[in-house]
Amino acid sequence: MQTSPYALPFERYRELLDQEYAALSGLVQPTLDRPVPACPGWNGEDLVRHTAIVFLQKAETIRTGTRPSHGWPPVSVGSLPPLPLLEHCYTRLVEEFDAHPTSDPAETWVPEDQTVGFWVRRLAHETAIHRVDLEQAAGRSVTPLDPALVIDGIDEVLTVMLGRGRPDTAASGDVARLETGGHSWNVRLAPQRATVQRDAEVDGLAALACDPEQLFLWLWGRAPAPGVVPAAAAELRSRLARAL
Repeated sequence: MQTSPYALPFERYRELLDQEYAALSGLVQPTLDRPVPACPGWNGEDLVRHTAIVFLQKAETIRTGTRPSHGWPPVSVGSLPPLPLLEHCYTRLVEEFDAHPTSDPAETWVPEDQTVGFWVRRLAHETAIHRVDLEQAAGRSVTPLDPALVIDGIDEVLTVMLGRGRPDTAASGDVARLETGGHSWNVRLAPQRATVQRDAEVDGLAALACDPEQLFLWLWGRAPAPGVVPAAAAELRSRLARAL
């Protein structure tokens, strides 16, 4: 796993993954034809099928060490109804997780972390976010996320997910400062690549400070802006939206 001071033990990620999956699967049937607010043009069935294929692709990546390409996804999976498909793909995923040490090789987009452990962490967060999506589709209040997972999730979206984005020639080069839960992140919005500094000095920067879960969900586009957002933080959110 990429070094992070907020990372959880892998056993805890697996526990949380199972919990979030159970909650997500319980929301499938009530939301199949409901629009998903955070995913314009998708209903619950679209999101469930997407999540299932992500699970299956990562299971195959871990099984072989390399992301599948040709003939993917298998045509046969389209014939399964949404919930059985999700159950099948999740079973395949956790079988691979539990059959491999987290240090085993598996392709990722982060050059310095090509391990199974990367996917254990990544899919714990992915599943939690999509559980939130289905709760919002159902018109329910969001069930609180695990507090430690939230802090780690803020770090992960900034240090892992943001890096998926393309260079931005219009980037300001400014620094967005985020503060929550006794922690902070300074994100320099350089054109080629945004870089992150943890727990840096304020140094006169305008900070976006709010509740950890609110910040996490806002960064993922699942919550409204937490009050007045400094210009650099708004730029960061726009750049993240293109990367996620």
